[in-house]
Amino acid sequence: MKILNRRGFITASGAAFLGFPFLRASENPYTISDSEPGTDAPAAPVDEYIDPWLEIDTRKLAWNVTQVRKRVENRPIMAVVKCNGYGHGLVGVAKAFARQDVTHFAVVKVQEAVDLRKAGIKGEILNFGPFTRQEAGLLVSNEITQSVFSSTVDWLAEAARERKTQARVHLKVDTGLGRVGVPYDQAAPFIDKTAAMPDIKITGVFTTLTEDTDYDALQIERLKKIHDEAKRKGINLGLRHAASSLAVSNFPPAFLDMVRPGNCLYGLEKLPNLDIQQALTLKTRVILVKELKPGQTLGYHQVYKIEKNATIATIPLGYSDGYPIGALNHTDALVHGTRCPLVGYMSANHVFIDVTRCSREVELGDEVVLYGSQKGEHITIGEVAKWGESSVYKATIMMNPLMPRVFIELGSESK
Repeated sequence: MKILNRRGFITASGAAFLGFPFLRASENPYTISDSEPGTDAPAAPVDEYIDPWLEIDTRKLAWNVTQVRKRVENRPIMAVVKCNGYGHGLVGVAKAFARQDVTHFAVVKVQEAVDLRKAGIKGEILNFGPFTRQEAGLLVSNEITQSVFSSTVDWLAEAARERKTQARVHLKVDTGLGRVGVPYDQAAPFIDKTAAMPDIKITGVFTTLTEDTDYDALQIERLKKIHDEAKRKGINLGLRHAASSLAVSNFPPAFLDMVRPGNCLYGLEKLPNLDIQQALTLKTRVILVKELKPGQTLGYHQVYKIEKNATIATIPLGYSDGYPIGALNHTDALVHGTRCPLVGYMSANHVFIDVTRCSREVELGDEVVLYGSQKGEHITIGEVAKWGESSVYKATIMMNPLMPRVFIELGSESK
């Protein structure tokens, strides 16, 4: 089979859109490993991609786990993989963390938890989010641990009793954030009730910090007091956890028995005391290059006017892909290792790049990097999020879940 290079692929793109493969997955090391929940079936190789795709470097995920472990003195890590793995791909990141001996995972949807079990993820999977009476059976059958703080714990007990087993729970205590959880000054009766239920096994107790250091200290003391009072009654509440990424970075009193980072495991932003690396790269390819003269315009309503001779490239990326639209006309993309500004108007599926100053001629099929590195130059997610009046957390979570996620495994070399 003839292997087309990227420009050959673009020339033949009419056939590609009809689904004719040009490369076998086995001929390219970079293939989708999270295309369907619970599977590792490869899809199209990267050399066939033209629409935007994400590359997630599992070497950097592994590095970040190591840095967190050093920081927290080898306490257990509960990897937060909620919201499609912070946009990186739920199953793919969970498997990458599992290979680093992470055995605790946290999600916010029952379906996310079930998808992880179907994908073969072992260990504890904690669902932070709500569940229905019907879903209680699903949680118990899949041995998923559930956060509880209300009478819904009765549904879990009922489901466990029917299945002649125990439902595993972590008690969520509201120590001051005010979002969800049993209020700390009302926790004792709820703990007594839950601990007395023969069909329920308590394996953890946790809270969420406000990220105000002085108040966080009070929250930790409240959680410790609740734990100690239960212990005096002979009630084992299991692992205590409170530390998210920021607390891992700057608040050791919150380390307790286990830490619960999300952001820093993906290297989304630099944090004090943690040498972490951005694992995600957002890429696409050039689909059109044109020379424009002064007075010509780009976009609906002629929103962008060309002021001097310019070379403009069009890429198939837009706000439907989750790129922060407010960053346009402030941020760059990388083409041949050169920072080139995004200009004009972003539509659902297209945006323009001024490649006039590019280090070499830009052609159809040339790779474009929106987040990440190319030939020694780098664009961080934080840089784009700042101009888009967003955050790194929102920027990645909002990325279209249908966008291909390509996991670069240990031992591979990134393109």
